[in-house]
Order: sequence, then C-alpha cells, then structure tokens
Amino acid sequence: METNKRNKRAGILFFLLISLILGGCKFGYRNSNPGIVAPEIGEINIEGQYKFVEVISLEEGKFVDNSNFSGFTADFTLDSARIGLEILDNPSYQSKLVNTYDFFAQKYRVNPEHLNLLDESLEVVSISSPDRTFYDIFRLDDQNIAIAKGSNLIKLEKTVFSASNQSAISNQTGSEPAREDMALNTIITEPRAGVLIGLRDERNTATKLSKYRTLWITNDGEIQEVYEVDNILFPRKEFWKIDVISEMVNDQAMERLDIYPILGVQGEIAADARVTTYAGKYIDLDFVGNNYVGVSITDNDYKNYDSMKYTRTLAIDSYTAYQGIGIQEISGEDGINAFMNSFEQIIQKNPELQSLALEQDSFLHSFILKRNRGYWMFLSRITNGAKNSDEFIEVPIALKPSQSLIAYDELSVSWNKIIEKVPQAIDAVNAPGNSFLLIRTPKYLMMYMIVGENKLADKPMQMIEIKETEEIIMAEWARGDFVKRWTDVVVKQGKKIIFVQNKK
Repeated sequence: METNKRNKRAGILFFLLISLILGGCKFGYRNSNPGIVAPEIGEINIEGQYKFVEVISLEEGKFVDNSNFSGFTADFTLDSARIGLEILDNPSYQSKLVNTYDFFAQKYRVNPEHLNLLDESLEVVSISSPDRTFYDIFRLDDQNIAIAKGSNLIKLEKTVFSASNQSAISNQTGSEPAREDMALNTIITEPRAGVLIGLRDERNTATKLSKYRTLWITNDGEIQEVYEVDNILFPRKEFWKIDVISEMVNDQAMERLDIYPILGVQGEIAADARVTTYAGKYIDLDFVGNNYVGVSITDNDYKNYDSMKYTRTLAIDSYTAYQGIGIQEISGEDGINAFMNSFEQIIQKNPELQSLALEQDSFLHSFILKRNRGYWMFLSRITNGAKNSDEFIEVPIALKPSQSLIAYDELSVSWNKIIEKVPQAIDAVNAPGNSFLLIRTPKYLMMYMIVGENKLADKPMQMIEIKETEEIIMAEWARGDFVKRWTDVVVKQGKKIIFVQNKK
C-alpha cells in the first residue's frame, strides 16, 4: 500500500510539472525576470532629498556601525541624482516591480527578511545615463527608500529642505566627505595574484564526451601570463586533478570521476589514488572547490546539460559513493533555514505543489553552486520521482557559500560598474588583494586593473579567448609568494598560451 501511495505521489508530481511547463508557468533561477517593467518616467516618484536612517549588512550576521553613515544623504531631481559623494547629471529613471525574495536571493544571496523587507513585491527605480549605470533605488513607501552600496543596505527617509539640510548636503559634496565614503575610497592592493579558472565545454555532439580545461592566469603588476592545463587542476594541501572518464561496462557506456593527487612539481600520480566506481551514464562537473565538487548526473539519454536529472555536492575525500552531502553538514541550522525559506517561497507561489512536502529532505541534499553575475550561488532542485523523467524545478537559495565550499568569493567592484565598463559582461572574478579583476564576456576573459574604490582602468591589460559554450566551474586564487609555487606546478602540467593583447 505504501508503494502505491509513493507511485501516486510521483504521478501527481509528474502531472503538475508537465502542466507547469506546458502552461508557461515560470519560476526559479532560470526564469527570474521582473514581473512588471514600467516605461521610462517623466516625473520621478523618488524625487526629493533623503537623510540616513539605518544601515544593515547584506552579509547575514555581520554588524555595521551606524555612526560611520550618520551624515549620509541623497537627493534626486530631473537634472541630477546624488548618492553620498557620487553624482550623475541628466539621469534617466526607470521603474520596475520585482518579487522581493527572488530579487534579493539572486542578486545579493540574502533573505530580504534579514533586511526587514517583508512585502512580497518591491518597486526598484534604476538610475542611469546613456554612458553610465548608477544605482538601483528600492522604494519602500512614499517617504522611505533603500540603496545597496558596497556590502551594505542603506535606508533613508525623505526630509523637508532647510538650511540645516543644505549644510549636511554641502558637507557630503565638499571637502570633508562622510566617513563611509572615505573608507570606501581607501583600497589596498597586492600586485601579485593568480587564478586557476576551471572551464567546462559542451559535450561533443557525436561522441557525447565532455571537455574540461584549466587556465592559470597571473599578474605581478607588470607582467601577465596564461597557461592551459587539460582537465581540472585544483589546490588542496598539494595539487589534485579531476578527470571525467567514460568506459564501457557490460556493453553500456558509463561515466565516473577520477580525482587524484599529483606529487611534487613533476605531477606524478600517487600509486594508490585511482578508484573505479561509476556515477551513471553521464556525469558533469558544476563547480570545484578545495574539498567539494558539485555534479549533475543522469542514467537517461543525454540531450543537453539541462536534461541532467540529479544534482549533488560530493565531499572529495568520499566522492566515489556519489552521495550528496546535506546543507546542514557545511552551513548548520542557518543553511537549513535558508533552504527551507526558499522551498516555502516556491510552495507559496504555487499552492498546487503542496503535495511535494515529502521531498524536503531530498531538497536539502540536491544543491550545487553556479556562477551568477560575479558570485557563486546555491541552487537546489525539486525533482520528479518518475523513473524515466528528467523534469525538475531549480530553486535559488538566499545563502552565501561558506569558505569550506568556496575559499574566496568577493567583488570589490560593483556589478553595475562592471557592465558599465563592459556591457557584454556575463560574469566576473576579483583577485583577493585587488591585483586585478577578470570580466567574462561570451568570447573573452578580460583582465582589468582595479585603480580605486569601485573603479576599473580604462582598458584591459589582456584578453584571453574562450568559447561561448564554456562555463566557469572553478576560480581558485593564489597571492604573493604562492603565485610562483603554483606556476612551477602548472608549467609541468600544461602549456603557455598566447593571449590577445589589448590594442591601443
């Protein structure tokens, strides 16, 4: 009887998923566009002057001292927009209505409840000019707004103009900037850094075999170098490699991971490192960290990457079982709460999915990380229980990955500034120590110097050709003296490649 109940539930899930797909119901990470987009407006619904109310860190659990922001102000007119010390002349204002949870989960990896933003929808007013993007203003009500600046959300309230207001504004735009702006304008740089970028390409259409490579990209302040290594090379205490192996097992092609340490700069393979267990007919790498790898697996025929049925995060030290870890193992109660908040958001938007409550435990074990506009983002899945079905719902999670998953995941230049500099940008990775920033476009990795707070050099130092079909699955950083040590290993493992020099 219990088996019949499970089969019935699987059948209901299958019907619901098919109905959603055919009916055009869109939600989740791949379908997160704003629900309503208003045309450009002639009268500004945020027009006026605003003074500081409070500041909240966009990183949960981090305290921010309000006193550093006490003199922070902003004002908006048809002629200019000013936020702190930054001014944009002749701005355009465009308003859109977004789902509050989806917007903050995907853009800032934070639950809006942590920011005391409790309304289901939120009006976002984007400010720009023909050659510059400025800021998004979150309109909380007729008198209150919020602005994401750096890693903080600053809340402000409209104020009546007076001489004292003018004095505060003059202090913002004169010779004595607020302490918050002074702190942001001080940027510490370390010239030497290097990054191992792992890339996954599309499978060959004929052989269905996957292709991976690693780029080692360095800058010491004067010289830039690029090396290429087959498959994925990544650091632990020593260096390790990951291969995806396809073999015939009982007349059936099966795939497995081969993860093994290499010894010394010569890259010899440890004799007892190779273990042969199979994941399924196909396995793809989604992300690689020092201690964990994210994978997608299917036993069904391979159609494309999005047809992979299962996603899991594996501990490298026990990867051969291909059993996904639970979020509680790396993020504890905070991780469980973030996942369940995201799960409940999907259920609330789609009441017909209430019957999926029994899938919650699987949801906590089905996560991976993917790149999303300069950051790694958690995604988990609600899957269809039918044996031969690949339907699933992919859900973004409002949670920043811990350092046990990703050692470094920060941007010192805002995404708005990045796309202002390179409109074709789809991703970016920032060196710790701010030696350089790599902007990914469909066809290039472009290396830019960081020359000040939230500011990039006018031209890239170098451009590295990549394929439009390649996805970034790893970004592992070295600084200072470690750059040479890593280069010694990479030289033995790969080959130097010629990058596209920026034309002056």
